[in-house]
Amino acid sequence: MGKKQEKTKIEELESKVNDLENQLKRAVADYRNLESRISQGRSEWTKYVGAEIIRKILPALDHLETVIESGRQVLSEQSESKDWFRGVELAVKELNQVLAQEGLDQIAADGQFDPNLHEAVDTGEGEDNKILKVVRRGYTLEGKVLRPAQVVVGRSNEKGEIS
Repeated sequence: MGKKQEKTKIEELESKVNDLENQLKRAVADYRNLESRISQGRSEWTKYVGAEIIRKILPALDHLETVIESGRQVLSEQSESKDWFRGVELAVKELNQVLAQEGLDQIAADGQFDPNLHEAVDTGEGEDNKILKVVRRGYTLEGKVLRPAQVVVGRSNEKGEIS
């Protein structure tokens, strides 16, 4: 083998080594990207499952909060009733704290109507687009709307309008 052939063979081998190194770098980068996507997918799945569980719990929480609101209005002076009622209040408070720790926040429904956060279920006499009453509380989970607040929205009755 001549020196020229030897030099050409070395150049070919160096070129193959460079190609293989580049392929290996790409394969490692692809593997790292895949690991990242899998990890992100698991995280999203976990959040989705958590959101579904919370979504299923919310109706029970609604009922308990309704009981508390009604109970405050009709609570008798009997100490047994008061103790039972306080127990329910504490249970609801604790449930709300646990849900808040999981990222659940109540949607504010005391100002202007926002169709991104609120669902208008009725209108009433009042200032345009002002929330008059909350029918069902709404919630966000990790900043995303889990359930919009159902509200009654004000509409002014202009002159000449047919009611």
